[in-house]
Amino acid sequence: MAPKLGRRKHHVRSAQLAQAMVEFLVVAPVFILIIFGAIQTALIFSAKTSLNYAVFQAARVGAVNNATYSGIRSGLIRGLAPLYTYSNTRRGPDVAEDIDDGIAEAALEVDAYTRIIRLNPMSADFRTGNTGHGISVDGMNQIPNDLLMYRDPDPRGRVNIQDANLLKIRVQYCYALIVPIVNKVIGSLSELNDLRQPANAYETPNDPRFADQNRGFANEAAAANASLATYTGLCSGRNLGEDRANESTGFLIAAEATVRMQSPAFESDSEEDTGGYMCDGVRMACP
Repeated sequence: MAPKLGRRKHHVRSAQLAQAMVEFLVVAPVFILIIFGAIQTALIFSAKTSLNYAVFQAARVGAVNNATYSGIRSGLIRGLAPLYTYSNTRRGPDVAEDIDDGIAEAALEVDAYTRIIRLNPMSADFRTGNTGHGISVDGMNQIPNDLLMYRDPDPRGRVNIQDANLLKIRVQYCYALIVPIVNKVIGSLSELNDLRQPANAYETPNDPRFADQNRGFANEAAAANASLATYTGLCSGRNLGEDRANESTGFLIAAEATVRMQSPAFESDSEEDTGGYMCDGVRMACP
């Protein structure tokens, strides 16, 4: 009797082990997805916090550099650099060889995966005469920044000159998802939502609301000027970096900042290397 009882216990124990193994195989993938998803979500929140700071830095630098693309870009690179202090490989265009690797990586990210939207001042504010606050200096329109408290507060065109001297920018950024498995899942969700139908009159069919949360005045500007970038347009890399749109490894995040101008706002950018990108509708949109 004893041998039979021992064999019965052995079979029961083997069945229990087999059942436990099956349960583990069923639960393990879900558990791994939850852990990986939590890690990737934490990285996204970290990137969003860094972008908030970077956009504020970009607005501050732009305020003392005539609201030009080159000035805003410089501040944006400086603010995003802490995200890439680990890098020692890639370099962006027009970046000197002796520059810090974190700055070089941030420069590539800005040039390949961001769009700057200047929400204020708007293009109409640079017009001369009664329809805007622009004055022509050396053939270029600019909005004066001196003696604002003594200038006529009545609106000329869209806003008064005091409000026209507020620099408000919004930056869209295609952040690279790096955690295996879940990066494809999250990236695909962001990409699929890029094709949603508009929920209201201010949202275009290609408005990526899933990650960007475009709302309010930015949506209104987009409806008339196509200011907001699509998932595919922003994550393709512009032939400078990898195509995150094709790989579904990009995630759109955005941030805004508003500061008072400390210099006249220029309608164009004379900087030799990057000035041509100002208000080009790709790297910078100017509604």
